[in-house]
Amino acid sequence: MKKTMLLGALVSLVLSLTLVTTRAMAGEPAIGPRAPGGTPGAPLQGLHGKPTIYRGTLSALDATSLTLTLADGSSVTLGLTPDTKIRVPGPNAQGETLLVGMHVAVQAIADANNNMVARSVMAIPGQPTLAHRVGTVTAYAAGSSITILATDGSSYTFALTADTKILPPGLAAELAVDSRVTIIAPRDVSTLGWTAAGIVVHPSSH
Repeated sequence: MKKTMLLGALVSLVLSLTLVTTRAMAGEPAIGPRAPGGTPGAPLQGLHGKPTIYRGTLSALDATSLTLTLADGSSVTLGLTPDTKIRVPGPNAQGETLLVGMHVAVQAIADANNNMVARSVMAIPGQPTLAHRVGTVTAYAAGSSITILATDGSSYTFALTADTKILPPGLAAELAVDSRVTIIAPRDVSTLGWTAAGIVVHPSSH
């Protein structure tokens, strides 16, 4: 009976999260970065020529430049200016903050010295990834974070929000250190972290 309840809660949670993430992706237009108001950003002063689009992973970043690792393994460094438009989608985005490790699309134009300068940078959400981790709770702060020692021997920490679902409802009050749980968490491109969308509490074996 307990296994049936647990399986039912897990299936229900996975189905609901899959529907939400699918709708979110369907509603995210596949367009390049835009300036406020939904219109393309105006050409930056001193830049010329046809824009070039680069897609890759941010491998280095500072106030004046960024470096991308491209799909073929090569790297390219592009300049940044105060006029570079930056867009980081996601409900937990910390403003328009880029982070090393993000997948991005960059529109770049040559400057007067033929150095490529980023006109716009947009983090690419990609297909939502749902992680399923099963393990024992080693630290828990309600509404803040939960850490588990997973069955693969690794420790994982997940952020918690007011939207995190704890199932089954009858076991929510029992969630604590040493609880056995399954955590479902979609990857958040805006933070490169994991936020628990759902926690299934396993019934105690006692």
